[in-house]
Amino acid sequence: MTFIAPGKTVGIIGGGSETYLCELEAKRMGFRTILLTSQADDIATQAADNFLVGDLENLDNLNELGHRSDILLYMDNNFDSHLLETLSETFNVVQGSNLLGIAQDRYIERTFLNDLNINVPPFFSIVTVDDIKKAVKEIGFPCMIKPIQKNQDLLKRHILYNQEDVKNVQELLKNGTYILEAWIDTKAEYSIMVSKSKDGKIHTFPMLHEVYDGTHLMSAYIFKKNDPAVEAEMQRVALQIAENIDYVGIFGIGFILSQADVLYVKGIYPGINYAANVYQEATGISQFELHIRAICDWPIPEIYPLVDTAILKIVEGILPQSLDLLQEKAQWKFNYYTGFKAKNEPARDVGYISLVGDNPENLLQDIRSTKIWRVE
Repeated sequence: MTFIAPGKTVGIIGGGSETYLCELEAKRMGFRTILLTSQADDIATQAADNFLVGDLENLDNLNELGHRSDILLYMDNNFDSHLLETLSETFNVVQGSNLLGIAQDRYIERTFLNDLNINVPPFFSIVTVDDIKKAVKEIGFPCMIKPIQKNQDLLKRHILYNQEDVKNVQELLKNGTYILEAWIDTKAEYSIMVSKSKDGKIHTFPMLHEVYDGTHLMSAYIFKKNDPAVEAEMQRVALQIAENIDYVGIFGIGFILSQADVLYVKGIYPGINYAANVYQEATGISQFELHIRAICDWPIPEIYPLVDTAILKIVEGILPQSLDLLQEKAQWKFNYYTGFKAKNEPARDVGYISLVGDNPENLLQDIRSTKIWRVE
């Protein structure tokens, strides 16, 4: 099946706030949704027409989801890519497993990019302490050690500043394989979204500025005017990656701009990217509509930022402050997830704020005045 018409059912693997927003958009576009989630209190159950609760990688659960759906869509980027390939033999899984398999393994991802002559931070595969020592001789300090598999919850990344830090991470090597990556002195972080249709047609969308709190994205911006050289290079890289993957749907590519104005790719993100939630306010079309259009074989529109726009993530830890702002900021648009319940989890995503400005500096100054979100 190629074209998927309104009225059909989209089966979604994996919940969370992004799935919740995707379900709302699918409903607006005329689709029904059925969700497979591992948590009965998942926020995404609030927007699904039907849902199943169980292990996401249990074949019986997946088969039930597949038989009740016209098309399957994964929203959990930790989902087993080999299992997805198996599902595609029976069910309509147009996204495919190729990009997911590349993106889940940092070494495979960076090797894939390296083979395309795309600029990535220098990296080495690490199995032993000797591997670290050899790598450090090549790239120097500081550097960063990360688990190869991105879905590792127990294994964390560490920054190494000297030989003493090398000794301190020796225990990590007993638990898995890592990569060691050169530390990039970062000026700015960006991402770009790309869609690839079933016929191979590729669209690139407006570049996004991102601001992180440690490892967590907290805000994103889209501006009508950007550095043309940076934007052109991001689009060139995006097209090159899209041409070399077997994938249908939208995906994101993250970039780092160094203090020396060198652009590096930091990662590939299959499917939805939180930062791209800014598209809705800035362009009038959401990333979820773009994704659903691509996988359902609908034509993809060109989109452009009509206004300078920002989104600010609301996490449970700043919920009270956001409610204070709700009573002060008449022009800001506050989006809270229906039915969420406080769980005393400060980093848990419970909504986001959209705001626009007449120029980038006024927009950023408005955000600075809150003293909650960083803008750079």
